[in-house]
Amino acid sequence: MRVSVVIPVHNEASTLSKVLVEVRKLEPYEIIIVDNGSTDGTKEIALQHNCRVIYYRYSLGNDVGRAIGAREAKGEIVLFLDGDIVMKSEELYNFIKGIQQGHEIVLNNLTWSVYLKMRPHYTTVGKYMLNRYLNKKEFVVGSLIAIPHAISREVIEELGWWNLADPALFQAMAMSRGVDISDMASVDVIYTNKVRPVHTGTSPGSPYPKATSRIMGDHLRALQYVIETYGNRGGFSEGNKDREFVGKYKPVLLQKKKAKYSAIIPVSEEKTTIRSVIQEVKKAGVDEIIVVVNGAAVKTIKQVKLENVIVVELEEVLGHNVARAIGAMYATADICLFVDSDFVIPATNLILFLRAIEDGSDVALNDLQCLLDMFHPADPISVGKYFVNLIAKRPDLWNNSLTAVPHAMHKKVIEKIGYDSLVIPPLAQVKAILEGFSITAVELVDVIKTNRVRPEQHEFVNGRISAFDRIFGDQIEAIAYLLQCTDERGGFTDGDRDRDIIQQLRREEENTNE
Repeated sequence: MRVSVVIPVHNEASTLSKVLVEVRKLEPYEIIIVDNGSTDGTKEIALQHNCRVIYYRYSLGNDVGRAIGAREAKGEIVLFLDGDIVMKSEELYNFIKGIQQGHEIVLNNLTWSVYLKMRPHYTTVGKYMLNRYLNKKEFVVGSLIAIPHAISREVIEELGWWNLADPALFQAMAMSRGVDISDMASVDVIYTNKVRPVHTGTSPGSPYPKATSRIMGDHLRALQYVIETYGNRGGFSEGNKDREFVGKYKPVLLQKKKAKYSAIIPVSEEKTTIRSVIQEVKKAGVDEIIVVVNGAAVKTIKQVKLENVIVVELEEVLGHNVARAIGAMYATADICLFVDSDFVIPATNLILFLRAIEDGSDVALNDLQCLLDMFHPADPISVGKYFVNLIAKRPDLWNNSLTAVPHAMHKKVIEKIGYDSLVIPPLAQVKAILEGFSITAVELVDVIKTNRVRPEQHEFVNGRISAFDRIFGDQIEAIAYLLQCTDERGGFTDGDRDRDIIQQLRREEENTNE
């Protein structure tokens, strides 16, 4: 099988010769250098090494040169490199070997990076969650955004060379279509990557550097494809949520006087803990406690009524967070506290969330960012929460989310985003962010150790965890809303990619084929 090596370059005179010496050891059929307006002699170095040079007087933008190189490649195997990172030929050969063995794409295996004792970088989070949302967790952070990687000529022709200008999109297309992908090869390109101006400073309208903003947009473009292909939840189940119930439900307000604080507590089968939960909420000074009993046994309902609170009785189990939305409809206070009924949170902790809203915050979250420090790699749910905050341009919120209790909200937030949004916590959070409400993480309340383990939700069944699927679906639904409100890149920069040259080359192909 013939090997074509594609290397886009821009002012790589200091490294290109060393890169090409290693590449020549592979005895490729051709080396294609796509020069993005270099002015330092890069083109001349490439010609000295007998490379085929495709020269442009201006910069094409990220990944466009790679796509053009793929268009021109003749080999059955196309190996993609950069001109600024020198890699040993023995390391590069493993990518070629993977295609020779029958794989169609070979990614650079950077799994080792998630075990580093540090919080994951923004772009690492994007790579990790794209694989998770595509049900390809085995690749961890494997991505076509990282070089080197190899692709069979056949796959490039099937998916379109032009889509390589959007590497995350090409990856999503390949994974969704069942392309045979391997990550059998590994080269450290993290510590050897050249620092450029786009890696520092900030991008207009973004809290991130230009390169990070572009990569965020790349992942959102890929997720737009996932949503178009699989629906607004990316094909993930929403569990047993009865979402239509919220739209049809008309509350009969049971209290005429406006309360100072309202607490909403959903209950199903928590008869052993519910009274203790209510008692701590009372100690926190909450004067209106709304318990939404859905699908609970008679004994549980009796336990609730002993506490002299507002009880909303519903016969059917409504599913996750639906009862939370129903309870909020009954709240008369401006400050609403949300807790669960299966574990007790001390009043001293709950008071802090109430005070945060009194002090001016619109949303007060449980501060669980410590989870990003406790485990390496971090758990996928925490990383997904972090990703949603990142794409909403709130990296300061880390992995803090309305998915976790306790949290508090001003009633104006709920009325603005809609009661039905509370059924999908990440969606509610993204809506609140986009509406400009102030959101803060208050304090750590450990709800991990105390959370009740439910076998039907938290254990593996046919290789899947239903709670994970439901939460991933919630996250994708929030992402879909963000994309709907912005564009297919979530409002992030395209990195000055020259889309016109791609369209021009495609038109030329179409005219040739006519």
